[in-house]
Amino acid sequence: MNLDSEKVFLIAQDAFKQTLSDHGIESFGIGPVAVKDSHDWTNFETDKSVKYVIASHDPYFNYTKLTEAYLYLQENNAEFIAPDCDNLFSVSRTRRVPGSLSVQAALSAVLEKKPKIMGKPDPFLFELIQKEHGKLSPDTTVMIGDNYKTDMKFGFNCGISTALVFTGNSKPEHVPSFERKPDFVMEGLGDICDDE
Repeated sequence: MNLDSEKVFLIAQDAFKQTLSDHGIESFGIGPVAVKDSHDWTNFETDKSVKYVIASHDPYFNYTKLTEAYLYLQENNAEFIAPDCDNLFSVSRTRRVPGSLSVQAALSAVLEKKPKIMGKPDPFLFELIQKEHGKLSPDTTVMIGDNYKTDMKFGFNCGISTALVFTGNSKPEHVPSFERKPDFVMEGLGDICDDE
């Protein structure tokens, strides 16, 4: 990434923009945008310095952001990147809402290609952790998470132990259908503590 001249079109929340900014990467696209009609796109000028489109959960996602991202991906041949592929995320113990995958699916449908996943379940993140902190022993490393499709598969892909907690997307009734069982299954992190 050429930080002096390349930009990121970001479909995400504020924290992403701050993280990129902290690393000297210019990005834009956060927050609400005005709705454009089909005539507005005729003369829309794409910023030729946009070389990456990051698609994540965005409460302001709409047709305007979809179209702008599509144009950068098509006309600039920008790289399509996703930090995760969560189809849902929990907003409470009883309610889940669409996650990052819903945004990525909209772009994938018109592009006919999937994004490069840079986070769970891809082992890329684990490789970065090991590069910064040294090799981690699979015998002493556990991936704890509440989403089988991302957290547990991340652990499987990295060759480390896995512990599934039922505080998010995955529920006890889902366990029998899992193609591979986690090493540990528990209601929540509190179950790790021994009261005795």
